[in-house]
Amino acid sequence: MGAIHEFSMQLKVLKFQWTGESVRFNCWFCPRPPLVLKRRKYMSSQSLNPRTGQAFGPEFADTSAAETQAILAQAKIGFDAWSEATITERAETLNAIADALDLNSDALVEIADLETGLGVPRLTGEVGRTSFQIREFAKAIMTGRFVTPEVDAAVDAAVPVGHPELIRAFSPIGIVVVFGANNFPFAFSVLGGDSASALAAGCAVIAKAHPSHPQTSKRVFDIAAKVFADQGFPSGVFSLIYGVEAGVVALKSELVSAGAFTGSRSGGRALFDIAQSRENPIPFYGELGSVNPVVALASGLTDPKTFASAYLDSLLLGNGQFCTNPSILFVPKDSPVISEIEYQIAERSPSPFLSPSTKSAHDANRTKLSNLLASRPMAGKSSDGDGIYSAPAVIETTVEQVAASVEALATECFGPTGLVITYSSLPELLSVIDLLEGALAGAVFASADDADAVSVCRAISKKVGRLAWNSWPTGVAVSVGQQHGGPYPASTSSIHTSVGLHAITRFLRPVAYQNLPKEIAAQLF
Repeated sequence: MGAIHEFSMQLKVLKFQWTGESVRFNCWFCPRPPLVLKRRKYMSSQSLNPRTGQAFGPEFADTSAAETQAILAQAKIGFDAWSEATITERAETLNAIADALDLNSDALVEIADLETGLGVPRLTGEVGRTSFQIREFAKAIMTGRFVTPEVDAAVDAAVPVGHPELIRAFSPIGIVVVFGANNFPFAFSVLGGDSASALAAGCAVIAKAHPSHPQTSKRVFDIAAKVFADQGFPSGVFSLIYGVEAGVVALKSELVSAGAFTGSRSGGRALFDIAQSRENPIPFYGELGSVNPVVALASGLTDPKTFASAYLDSLLLGNGQFCTNPSILFVPKDSPVISEIEYQIAERSPSPFLSPSTKSAHDANRTKLSNLLASRPMAGKSSDGDGIYSAPAVIETTVEQVAASVEALATECFGPTGLVITYSSLPELLSVIDLLEGALAGAVFASADDADAVSVCRAISKKVGRLAWNSWPTGVAVSVGQQHGGPYPASTSSIHTSVGLHAITRFLRPVAYQNLPKEIAAQLF
């Protein structure tokens, strides 16, 4: 029906009709006039404990259109001040934010664990990763990386050799709307890599809180907002909004110059289309999920027991709710690793999903895979609790089956489900790899002297943004060499990364200055 509607009624005794703007209820057994409830564009979000399925804490009202417009106006003021700040001022503020996150780590982890069920150790590490990447961006701009103008000295000669002096400088693109992820409440959320890189570039950021962790989002925002205020910057440098409608209003605003997103293909594509269909289209850097291929050649399976254990660890990390988990594993037909996977997964216990909608989408896609393929399921333990759980599972099939049902190769089970595909020959394997969609990451397990390894690496590298050798793709290091983004539908811009220092380049616009006087250049740069 579009937006989620909650009604305190017994729907089993009512029939209803959705008209697009209202819901019309007719009671089956009474003559009263029909009840019409108007559509609510703006609603609220509340935390839900995935371990128990119980809602808790305050409700956060969606940001209205009028409130969003006011925030946009403040963001314009904030951008003017932040973009004109010195590199030193910007870096010092970012470092102060990182320090404040670390200082409040325990409290942040406590509420995030209640909202996501991801566990204290994982979330503690994620806060550390978040503060680390903020400091890395601060360090990068302080040392001149990405922001130092490039001087092309004048050449006194006839064209085309001769040319005037050109200074290629980098200007912050403007106000950026960031749509955070549900599976990383810190590293890919309000102050995650998108926000950190945009702020380091000198952009103002409007972050949309994810409904799966509204309290965590608010606490992280409050920490950063206080630092900006303490440093003397206007509130519009960094803003927080709630609700889908608010995000759309912001993205459509002529004041906004770019968008960044981490989430589902459907949601990201809808926002991408909005950004591109504006009167003045803007860049939209979306990470839209991924079906990540891992190929194991026989030479890489010398220890089936250890391999199976490592595979399940990677597959089920965070309950499989990683965009880089090994979605598809190719193994040779009749490999002993298959029986090891079946044996070991039977002892694996379930973990909670991030939200009921995440579980629902996962379960539907798991059923879809089973219906598309003549497959053999291998299942783990079920949960007796009341929380949001599904038993972990691995589905085994063959290259012949997936070649006949190509849709299966594009079906992402965002959760504790893996697909194992067996192959009999290298040509057979390569033919199926050619059918894969774009992905964020992939991996190859083989010995370095395997004659087939190069062919497989070439085939996989055409489909992914990062290729891991004899290691699992789960986990993305924050470093200058990182590439987190692949061919569509993994991301909307395969030439950019959303992780690592080069993420800042998404929000820096090159400007060439010709014959600029040194006195002016000294003040501009």
